[in-house]
Amino acid sequence: MKLNNILRATLLPAAAAMVLYSCDSDIEPVYVLPTDDISLEGASGEIILSSDNPQALAMTIYWSGDGQLSLSDDNLQAAVNAADETIQLSKDEQFTSTIDLSPGKGVRSRQFLCEELNSLLGRLGFSADEKAPLYIRIRSVLAANVEPSYSSVIKVMVQAYRIRLTLGTVLDKDLNETSMKLASPEENGIYQGFMGVNGWTNWWFREANNIVWGNIGESGKTFVASSDDDHWNFWFPDPSGCYFTTLNTVEGWWSCVHIDNLNVGGDLNGEMTFNLKSNQWIMPVDLPSATTVTITISGKGSLYDRTTTDMGPAIEQTVAFGGSASGLSYGETASSITVDMPAGETTLVLDLSNPLELTVGAGEAAPEPEAEPRLYFSGVADWNGFDDYLSLYDESSLSYGGAHWIDSEWGYRAYPQPAWDTAYKGADDATAMSGSMVLATSSNDGNIPAPEKGLYVMDFSMSSLTYSLTKIDNVTFTGLNDDWSEHEMVQSADNPEIFTAEFVKEQDTPWGVKVLINHDWSLFFGGGEGNLRLGHSDATTGFDGDNALTVGETYILSVDLGKQTYTYSLK
Repeated sequence: MKLNNILRATLLPAAAAMVLYSCDSDIEPVYVLPTDDISLEGASGEIILSSDNPQALAMTIYWSGDGQLSLSDDNLQAAVNAADETIQLSKDEQFTSTIDLSPGKGVRSRQFLCEELNSLLGRLGFSADEKAPLYIRIRSVLAANVEPSYSSVIKVMVQAYRIRLTLGTVLDKDLNETSMKLASPEENGIYQGFMGVNGWTNWWFREANNIVWGNIGESGKTFVASSDDDHWNFWFPDPSGCYFTTLNTVEGWWSCVHIDNLNVGGDLNGEMTFNLKSNQWIMPVDLPSATTVTITISGKGSLYDRTTTDMGPAIEQTVAFGGSASGLSYGETASSITVDMPAGETTLVLDLSNPLELTVGAGEAAPEPEAEPRLYFSGVADWNGFDDYLSLYDESSLSYGGAHWIDSEWGYRAYPQPAWDTAYKGADDATAMSGSMVLATSSNDGNIPAPEKGLYVMDFSMSSLTYSLTKIDNVTFTGLNDDWSEHEMVQSADNPEIFTAEFVKEQDTPWGVKVLINHDWSLFFGGGEGNLRLGHSDATTGFDGDNALTVGETYILSVDLGKQTYTYSLK
């Protein structure tokens, strides 16, 4: 009986997909009954879009239907919202080329803001400042093997406004804006610029018309670009550093040249170094007097594109700069550049941060980058990426702390960036519980020794390149409700790095809360704003956040030692 119910529940969607089904000859077949046509209404008249008010409501559409299928057998429960509905926009009445938008299951209306609609019209090829008809319909599909049905069609006259497509913004993997830009000075859909990134960095690109570009979303096609909704994000090859990046939105591809090195010749000589955060190449200079120098800047690069894939081998090529100091050009042939330089110690700075204005000149080197907030690990439990990390707790010594469940047969490595190219292994005398680290020169050049399986506090100093581990046998909290006795925390059965405790909020916690490790008051976690920070002395503050809770209520304190976070939640 249970099996029959499961089969019936499974086959019901198939009834919609196949229009009918029959389990065997003595069971009456079930049919999907025809439904009324979809009626689309809303947008009418003329819609004149303006850049003066991009967030204004420009158009609303709505359509009939409740998503409920009708079956010939009233005893069977039909699926609700079984059909996949799509809003289709087209420049012609035949809908030969469309933009498809998914409103979501059960949604039967859609509003368009001025900026969004203008962007969609641009993708359809509407000319700016010219009135033209826009055709809209709803496409409804029950299943891949069933012919789609369509709503009535709305025709509305629209007029788009021009968007300057000169600069576009590089987005991170979560679609947040970064400081990096790519430029298309001729507004021809070909964007270029220099990007300072780590190896395997994931990214997106957003044009000024809000079209977002990424990978086409097919394995083996890393350098094929797409703006379709099913695209993936782009990603760079392994080497970290400076990449000259080209995105061709017309032909749908992108490429990147890793700038392996840059050398200065002429009146000045030397090799430049790259500052990833500032997107600048720099070289120290010391001159006896102020003078105008004539220099060349050139080097070697490695091209990755559709022919090489992200794994290479890359195509070697010459990279070079020419033009003037305030308006550099980039290519494969260097030409002389004159630069005014002051007397004394200074820095030659090649600034690539603005893709519309590449410059070289005397200046101050970019300030030392702030310490990285995290130190990353791979091999602690597996080698699949950099999910394990420690958080910075002392910037002066570049010390990082946290705790992780270690289950490693071959050891693990530490990485200052979530990239494979810079890795630290244990020195020759390193042990599982403490030691020194050195740079690893290859993928098989050794690791940091791993302790026996268990949960450990990990304390790493990147200024002294030393580390120590402490096995965790007990976790308690203290200080909450101004009570400085220890209270046990319970380890999660699903994640050994997470501990929880139940408490009743009774009064203020003036000095914060501390999580003690092994009842050791010199080894604990403090912090604030939801983040834990490893502490070693009374000067390390406890974390806060509970004073906003309601007195008399019961709460759950949860600490994640692996992610170095804490939360309060009402029971």
